[in-house]
Amino acid sequence: MEDVSDLIKIAINAASNAYAPYSKFKVGCALRASSGKVYAGCNVENVSYPVGTCAEAGAIAAMVCGGDSKIKDILIYADSDKLISPCGACRQRIVEFSDKETKVYLSDRNGIQKTMKAEELLPFCFKEF
Repeated sequence: MEDVSDLIKIAINAASNAYAPYSKFKVGCALRASSGKVYAGCNVENVSYPVGTCAEAGAIAAMVCGGDSKIKDILIYADSDKLISPCGACRQRIVEFSDKETKVYLSDRNGIQKTMKAEELLPFCFKEF
């Protein structure tokens, strides 16, 4: 496994900044673009639940704003003792900016619990790898 200890620290820090007054469920995401730059995002809730944003969406938006377009590695951290995985919309977002080598790391308070390639995250996606 690649060293993604920097991504873990950044994702945990991002989760600590999450705005989650309704669910109390904080999520952070850190991704390394193919350029080597690292971007982060956190979940941001809204009293109108459907208009909140996921941590992955925030990190991907930051990446695109930063001028990058390919994810090398992405780590999603939940401030929880239970493993989580990205929602369907975020799975499609991740795949949009991935290639065959992109790795997805799912982490909780106990560390990385699962590692997979992006194409495994969303079988039959709207993209050919």
